[in-house]
Amino acid sequence: MLLKAFLKSANFGISMLLVAAAIAIAYIAVPAFGNQALIVRSGSMQPIIKVGDLVVVNTQLGKYQIGDIVAFKDVQDPKLITTHRVVSIKTKDNKVFYQTKGDANNAADKSLVSSQNIIGKATTRLPYLGRLFAFAKSRVGFASLVIFPAILVIIFESLNILKEIRKRPTVSKKKSLPTFADVNYDSDQLRFPPLVEIINPKKENTKFPKVIPLPGLFGFKILIPLAICAMIFQNSFAFFTATATSTGNIFTASSSFGPNPGGVVINELMWVGSSRGASDEWIELRNTTNHEINLSGWQITKWVSGGGGHEDLMITIPAGKSIAANSFFLIAQFPSGDPGSVLNVEPDVVTTNVALNNDALQIRLYVNNWNSGGMLVNTAGNKGEPLAGEHKNSTPKRFYSMERNSTPGDGTSATNWHTATTSVGFDSGQDVENRGTPKSANSPP
Repeated sequence: MLLKAFLKSANFGISMLLVAAAIAIAYIAVPAFGNQALIVRSGSMQPIIKVGDLVVVNTQLGKYQIGDIVAFKDVQDPKLITTHRVVSIKTKDNKVFYQTKGDANNAADKSLVSSQNIIGKATTRLPYLGRLFAFAKSRVGFASLVIFPAILVIIFESLNILKEIRKRPTVSKKKSLPTFADVNYDSDQLRFPPLVEIINPKKENTKFPKVIPLPGLFGFKILIPLAICAMIFQNSFAFFTATATSTGNIFTASSSFGPNPGGVVINELMWVGSSRGASDEWIELRNTTNHEINLSGWQITKWVSGGGGHEDLMITIPAGKSIAANSFFLIAQFPSGDPGSVLNVEPDVVTTNVALNNDALQIRLYVNNWNSGGMLVNTAGNKGEPLAGEHKNSTPKRFYSMERNSTPGDGTSATNWHTATTSVGFDSGQDVENRGTPKSANSPP
């Protein structure tokens, strides 16, 4: 009995905790309450805010002061959210702009933030919860926290219904009530049996048993809205300009995460193949920051023009791969020394998945899963003909790569690319027909 009572109490307590959690998450997740939750995806606000924290932003504040940590939208991509600290306030043409900076960065952000692009002020930091909700936004996490519990709820409810149907008493044939002659009495004092005994002589309990949920069933039901609320959490990213320490900080909420858009760029594309084969293609990434960046799990997508066009996964960078500060990272079809390739530098990743479209070229670089909350880091190409590079069956033939300008700009604009003019990193004798600079600084425009 004690164990049964304990289990009932524990189940009730857990259920109440889940109810409270569901209410709290709804409060911080639903914009109608004046809050917005952001999953921190980079470390430019460390040590105050760490990667994987959950930050709550109050969206109803209209004025901000120096020292406030604010979340704001990127001018070019409104879906990209950054959270940095306000370091100065400027007025231009009667409009207020904010200069922001990540605590872990040595320099302030390059662009000023207008008032209309600010989402709100960070008010609360919930350590490590962002990791849980980021998992909930993934395919595996959604299945684990929503689909699977929902199936369990349906199964348990169905079992309860069947159980109660079986417990219902069978309806017997209607019996006539006992007559007066059937009632026992003595001559001195009539003593009738209680009315219930007359109506139900066998004293059968005709009440239906109470429906008692299976242990934890209520908790399963609460997990579903908890996970669904997590689906509307957005990610917050931020730029790394350098590494530094954070001093004099007093706060609870900031959002940023890992690498920044533009910190790693798609630097060179050999979309033309080489003199040894059309499939001798490669992609070079460049780290523009002063610190090493872990590339494990990053993904590169390609534009597929058929069927109206769509984006599709091309490459997932294996675990354990990183790109050194101010360095290059090469992804190629063939290893160095392969008969099908002119490369004499060893690629960091060798995969046959490298496939660059010669007519509708665009590839994009993402942190983590590109189609489930992954951060877009960089883009190369505009879904049309390659923006640079050359492939001609002349004498000698020309297999010239598409190189980024030394100062990276918008990767979808031809003004930020040029055709390779020098040869570095190729086998001896292959520098006449082939031009490019794999794992080396790009040639001048």
